[in-house]
Amino acid sequence: MRIAIIGAGFTGCLLAVQLLRRSAGAAKVVLIERGGPPGRGMAYGTPHPAHLLNVRTANMSAFPDEPDDFQRWARAHGGEEPYLPRRFYGDYIGETLAAAGRDFPGGLTMLADGAVGLDRDADGVTVRLASGRTERADIAALCTGNAAPSAPVALPESPGRILVGPEDACLPSILPDETVLILGTGLTMIDIAAGLAAQEHRGRVLALSRRGLLPRPHRDVASKPLALDAAEFVGQPALAVLRRIRALCREAEAAGGDWRAVIDGLRPFTQRLWQAWDETQAGRFLRHLRPWWDVHRHRVAPAIADRVGAMIASGQLQVLAGRLRSVTTIEDGLAVTLRRRGGETDERREICRLVLASGPETDPGRTDDPLLRSLLAGGAARPDRLRLGLDVDAGGRLIGHDGQPSPRLYALGPPTRGAFWEITAVPDIRKQCAEVAASILAGDAVPPAAKPGFDPGI
Repeated sequence: MRIAIIGAGFTGCLLAVQLLRRSAGAAKVVLIERGGPPGRGMAYGTPHPAHLLNVRTANMSAFPDEPDDFQRWARAHGGEEPYLPRRFYGDYIGETLAAAGRDFPGGLTMLADGAVGLDRDADGVTVRLASGRTERADIAALCTGNAAPSAPVALPESPGRILVGPEDACLPSILPDETVLILGTGLTMIDIAAGLAAQEHRGRVLALSRRGLLPRPHRDVASKPLALDAAEFVGQPALAVLRRIRALCREAEAAGGDWRAVIDGLRPFTQRLWQAWDETQAGRFLRHLRPWWDVHRHRVAPAIADRVGAMIASGQLQVLAGRLRSVTTIEDGLAVTLRRRGGETDERREICRLVLASGPETDPGRTDDPLLRSLLAGGAARPDRLRLGLDVDAGGRLIGHDGQPSPRLYALGPPTRGAFWEITAVPDIRKQCAEVAASILAGDAVPPAAKPGFDPGI
């Protein structure tokens, strides 16, 4: 069996390793990546020491059945801190892939090329590459990660003034005394602000999002997840779930505990909770509750929270709740207009740089990726019901325009958030990779991933 994996970030590398290990090298894996070394992707490609993992080292193993694997590797490479620089993790995944390649000679082929199209027939798939080459396989798996953010307003042509992309690519462009507007107040904004602080930025920094919410910090000492009964939550309306979570948080804190234990206690059944909601309930969650969920669920390392908190306390960083209304060029930079949340008038600000950090564009219909456009146009893929990504079945098989899952096309990781919601963190993706690899090799009609399961890493 020959499997083409498109994307060599965390997800693609882990799927490749699982396929090689589980088949003892009998499966032939072609890993296609258009840029950068394997294992890094957008998340772990940064060399900046200020960009730390947002999860403790102890919970970041690449393998569900080897929970201490990353911690052992990190200690062997001088990483003793509970929150390590993200480059450590990119190195770990890269070395894990390389080790699998050595263990199973001839099983892994790396192609430094971009996938721009894909054709299906009765016998397999043909991946069309940017170089003009084609790659034939029995099965293809899309492991393309997160897309770049999109802007909420039209942006002028202003090379160097409007920055998008990995934080380490943005930071060197920003001069020490420049005024910067970061669009977004989530984890990417935190990375950019922490990076600016580390390079002793002196200029003012503004961060804007609709609600102005910041990711909450982890505690220095982890709380034990609260044991919760899934039956109390799964199948309940979104508002009822919210009320119960709030009540549990109050009870935990009144007893000297911590709200984090409640949020982490939901992890065993978060995917089941999401899948039980119909489109109306899921839509309500996205419109009203998602920002609050994101900042409590996806937390930051305490040291980074302290660094950004100091910027806020000093007045250097101002976090605003509101909307961006327009962007125009001026002689020395950009002029932006924004409207505060609840306000009735616009404010004009002059800035030197605008950084787009508002989260990935999830709607496949708005993509400029040639491969996704090809799949959508050809009927091999379709958006999910909420346009959070690609429509897949419970085992990760792409669902086409005909409503049928493909036996030859899979998607894993963030593009499948419409089906699973919680599918961006390492514990969720490593479990998905293990299950999809097992089902591919078994040739299952109904993959094991269709059965709810849980990886206890937080």
